[in-house]
Amino acid sequence: MNVQVPVPPKDDPIWTAARGFVARKNDGAPKHVNGGREIARVKVTADQTGGALGMLEMDVVAGFGNIPHAHGGEDEAFYVAAGEFSFINGSTTFDASPGDFVYIPRGTRHAFKNNSAETGTLMVFFTPGGAESFFSKYGDDPDPSGNPPPEWTQERYEAMGSALEAHRMILLPGDNDWA
Repeated sequence: MNVQVPVPPKDDPIWTAARGFVARKNDGAPKHVNGGREIARVKVTADQTGGALGMLEMDVVAGFGNIPHAHGGEDEAFYVAAGEFSFINGSTTFDASPGDFVYIPRGTRHAFKNNSAETGTLMVFFTPGGAESFFSKYGDDPDPSGNPPPEWTQERYEAMGSALEAHRMILLPGDNDWA
């Protein structure tokens, strides 16, 4: 069987329209999250992808685990670039190592913890995009003197309430998370 698919003519924009882009290694201003225990660099925004995708690089200090939560507006995925991580997935946990990919659909309680002795790195993807803007808006700029930013308190999370609600993000900590 020899199936032929029609090829568009050479004057069709499919041949010439350069609609893609590259996000470079050093792109993205660092934003400190959770008292500096996470440093996020937004690499790809929803604006760049017509809303389809957002992506950030997240450096996570040794031993840190974020607050379990769920997203109601987007799926989240992680590619482990460096470090050894544990993930909460609903009521279960699993481990992920460099080269592993983790997918968490919206409406699923999840969190991660860096089990390494050194800072680990996650590439974090949101579909559709938009959640990455939270880190740009609410993350702390690095202190030029090198001091860590303040810890994120209950009051700070409450102040971010409208941003969390915009992504239908619900904080869902449990009694023994990362104990």
